Amino acid sequence: MSRRFFRNRTLAAAALCLLATASAAGALEKGDREPMVVTSSRMEADELGNTVTFVGDVILKKEAMTLTSDHVVVFYDPATKGVREIEALGNVVVRKEGRVAQADKAIYYSKEEKIILTGDARINENENQLGGERITLFMRDDRSIVEGGKVLFYQDKQAESQKKPAQRPALRKIK
Repeated sequence: MSRRFFRNRTLAAAALCLLATASAAGALEKGDREPMVVTSSRMEADELGNTVTFVGDVILKKEAMTLTSDHVVVFYDPATKGVREIEALGNVVVRKEGRVAQADKAIYYSKEEKIILTGDARINENENQLGGERITLFMRDDRSIVEGGKVLFYQDKQAESQKKPAQRPALRKIK
């Protein structure tokens, strides 16, 4: 019983430290922002390496975004003690405002507020799907770049039936 209490207490203390540094970094960058909250089965802190590692059922919440993964490493900037970068490995899922992105690996860059997804990377929004070797999500701008990929869009049948049939241009032979 005491071991479990100690482990949960350590995890809670690390989460509070992460919140404090994320809040301080956010205050320096963008004014009032919500803190970052991380939960997991286990946490390991390396003060000399400026990292905190979360393992097992990791859930990271930051503003309107939720990231889940098997393993997450948070890297701190030694000078500012703010979150510099977050690396997620294994079964990565990023949810934000109706979009779901999935990959084997994701790296979140705090300063640029972007996430780079690799390893079977794909985005689903409604029935539409984007997939590629590398997908970059820009969180501030709600835009993404897909590299080496494919796109599958579905048109709304109701909107399609209301359109007039398009006139095909006459084909002409080019000499």
